[in-house]
Amino acid sequence: MKLSFDHVHIICNDVEKMKDYFVNVFDGSLEFLDENFHGAPNAIVKVGEAKLFLRGVRPSENPGKNHPDSVMGVDHFSFSVDDVTQLSETLKTKGAEFIRDPAPVGMGGRVTAFIRGPEDIRIELSEKDK
Repeated sequence: MKLSFDHVHIICNDVEKMKDYFVNVFDGSLEFLDENFHGAPNAIVKVGEAKLFLRGVRPSENPGKNHPDSVMGVDHFSFSVDDVTQLSETLKTKGAEFIRDPAPVGMGGRVTAFIRGPEDIRIELSEKDK
């Protein structure tokens, strides 16, 4: 059996703002938008090869607040890139808020950086293994 990664699903208060962030900051492309798909606004944004499924809060839901530095379950997601330092400089000009600037502190000494996205999501940039 061969598996491949399909998407990250993010429940958010403001789908429009989240969608615009990934389209504008990460040069993503909008692949799907429905203001009332299964009871909430939904969008799919493709960033490179990654797909982000963005879903609004349904009327019957009451999601809890996450701890600002870590969460139970998915803590963050990561984009694999050729040069973290160079991309970080570009993303800062587009308004990305960095939690941690590029440094060789990832597993195996890889260069990584962390961004705080809309609604406190954490996004890692991780340099590809050479």
